[in-house]
Amino acid sequence: MSVEISATGLPIIDRSGCYPLLNPVFDFTYRNPTNALHLYDYPARLRIHSQEFTIRPGDITCIQSGTVYSIASDEPGKHWCIHYHDLPEPGAASLALPGRLQLGVNSLFYREQMQHISRLQGCHESRGEAIEPLKLEARFRLKALLLALHNLTTRGVAGSRSRVDVSWEELLGWVDENLDQTISIPLLTERFQCSPSTIARKFKKAHGSTLTQYLLHRRIDRAKSLLATTTLTIYEVGAAVGIPDAQYFNKQFRKVSGISPSRYRGENQEYFGKLSNNLAAKEGQWSKG
Repeated sequence: MSVEISATGLPIIDRSGCYPLLNPVFDFTYRNPTNALHLYDYPARLRIHSQEFTIRPGDITCIQSGTVYSIASDEPGKHWCIHYHDLPEPGAASLALPGRLQLGVNSLFYREQMQHISRLQGCHESRGEAIEPLKLEARFRLKALLLALHNLTTRGVAGSRSRVDVSWEELLGWVDENLDQTISIPLLTERFQCSPSTIARKFKKAHGSTLTQYLLHRRIDRAKSLLATTTLTIYEVGAAVGIPDAQYFNKQFRKVSGISPSRYRGENQEYFGKLSNNLAAKEGQWSKG
């Protein structure tokens, strides 16, 4: 599963934003007339033809235009998506995007980029006029994002052997699914039968950080998603990501993001409230929710 894009051309954005998964069953199929870039905030299973893929929060998928696919989830939520056209001209150079990437701690960067692109795209749409500089910036930012996804694979930052051997992938998945628990190197050592030095070395090599730093950024990443998409209190959000002390959660959130949890919620929930509930439907059509 991969997506072919132009090596040099600028993509044309059809639509972008944060959308709820309204049809979380395999019986409901999608076929979009555009390429689709999705970043998930919920666990799911993605089926393309006869292949099925496990999706974790923070994963990103690239789906080629015309592809028939379906998504099933027991805990449907929202996902960031950008639908775009970026086919190479006949005979022109092209690049292949990976169909699925487990971004881990890097998902925060891609989520913020997709959010910014959506804001730029939404500005000229909401005002009912073509603000070309903003529209052009959105296209350049999307191209940079697509190139970054291509480069993740080619230079081995994501999808490399050090990241995708089964035990390491399982370890990262387990960590993401248990952020509300106390996680330590001794616990991971016992659970995954790795030596403490191996775990510490792998975190340093794969993420350039210690386990403690990785956990903090993953917890704040998850907290941002909860603040923006739920009505949980600040205390409940902190507890849900493994930082139940509200004062300490506030301090750590500021340390990573530069603003308070309440300010982040105010800025992002206001934006989400203005988004359309349009969702890709069968046969490449769009229906209003």
